[in-house]
Amino acid sequence: MKKIGYAQLIDLLDLQVRPLTQTALMSSAINKRQDTTDGTILFPAGVVITDTPLGQLEFALRHEGVNLEVIDAAFEKIAPALLIARIRANPNSEPIRRACFLWEWMRGATLDAGCVPTGRYVDLFPSKSYAVAANPIKAPAFRVNNNALGNPDFCPVVKRSTIAHADNMLALFRQLPDLMAGDDSAALYARAVRFLYLSETRSSFSIEREIPDANREERFVELLSRAGEQERVTEDWLVMLQNAVIKDSYGKEPSYRTKQNWLEDSTGRMTFLPPRPEDLGKLMRGWTTFVNDHRSGIDLSIKTACAAFGFVYLHPFMDGNGRLHRFMINHVLQRSGQLPEGLVLPVSASIAKDELTYLDVLSGFSKPVTRLWRYRRTDQAPLIDSSPGARPYRYFEADREVAFLQKMIQATILTEIPNELRYLRGYDAAFAELDATFDLPRSTISKLIRMIHGNDGVLSATKRKQFAHFPEAVIDQIERIVRGSFPEDAQPLNRGKPP
Repeated sequence: MKKIGYAQLIDLLDLQVRPLTQTALMSSAINKRQDTTDGTILFPAGVVITDTPLGQLEFALRHEGVNLEVIDAAFEKIAPALLIARIRANPNSEPIRRACFLWEWMRGATLDAGCVPTGRYVDLFPSKSYAVAANPIKAPAFRVNNNALGNPDFCPVVKRSTIAHADNMLALFRQLPDLMAGDDSAALYARAVRFLYLSETRSSFSIEREIPDANREERFVELLSRAGEQERVTEDWLVMLQNAVIKDSYGKEPSYRTKQNWLEDSTGRMTFLPPRPEDLGKLMRGWTTFVNDHRSGIDLSIKTACAAFGFVYLHPFMDGNGRLHRFMINHVLQRSGQLPEGLVLPVSASIAKDELTYLDVLSGFSKPVTRLWRYRRTDQAPLIDSSPGARPYRYFEADREVAFLQKMIQATILTEIPNELRYLRGYDAAFAELDATFDLPRSTISKLIRMIHGNDGVLSATKRKQFAHFPEAVIDQIERIVRGSFPEDAQPLNRGKPP
């Protein structure tokens, strides 16, 4: 079977791009298109196609969707004159109109085709297959509706199958005010919000295998409390955030990084090379434009995932990118106005419980991108022989990222937050009864509750030694009170002292 479309275009032009998730093949054994389960799309041998790079591109745009990375790489080797000649010959062809628009959009230049299509406007991304901007921009030169999620310098792509539950996500956000209010007092709500800040802080640091001291923890809590306040994301603001989350004063940066950085595993094997410093400025301008654009009408969970994961893929600082990437989740959610004001979602707590999937999502991007680099290891920084440039960071398919974040937000709203509220109610009930029953310092009561509840309702033998002066019957009664105060599923997000 012969490759066609994007796969053939890659072979014809020897394009250095990431592997395709689907490969189109021509088969004489079928008479209509077949989408298989092994990542191939079969087309009958009689399908009309011109076996030239431009012909393969037109076929791909018509039948395979929009692969911005391959298209951008192909435009470096397809002469603009060929595009001009083709649209002059067939000005109302939808694939060539979209191709010509993309050439100008990606390159910031004009083709001067000398003709104007007369057909109806055509969507750049077919809305039946892709998540798109709800408010597209009309491009009259080729009568194309630009409904891309992003801009020429940063444009993630998301297939519609990923957002099958987008309406459910919106309904989840709408549950939050009632969930946080319940039948409790405003004081409990305030305490719960405060503890959610602590939970997000501790979980975010734990993912990085760090235990922050009290000062760093408090600084990050303060940052989270201000998520969403900044109207426009800027380099100066991101630098301020980076300086606030870094422990090492030598790691605080005055701007986006000016050196190449990389990630490696415990064996010293290179696991990720982010974009070159010379490409970073333009990429970050594209990213900030994407984050600051509140008019395009992108689904909130999609925008949040693309913004947060896009940030960590661009890796604009030498250190602190992971924590800022997770901070951006709450910033974008807060800026949307769809969350109760001041409420942080402890998404990092959910991520920490599903860390292997999280790492799989990250490596799903980092591994194929890093394979495009040519480098030599040294005792210091790697010696770069060649790089893929900005392209794979500029255009990436964010299906996995969106699906994962939707799952984490759902777990946070449906499980983590209700669990935390139940824990606080149980803690308060246990504290009130113990305080009324025994003449004990408040700090001792609090410690006993945490120890007993954190050990499945009993005080461990080791901990009992701390209270050897208590009669056994008193310890037994305290355990019964604590067990009776908490629902069976009331587990705190973090086992610190409740606020």
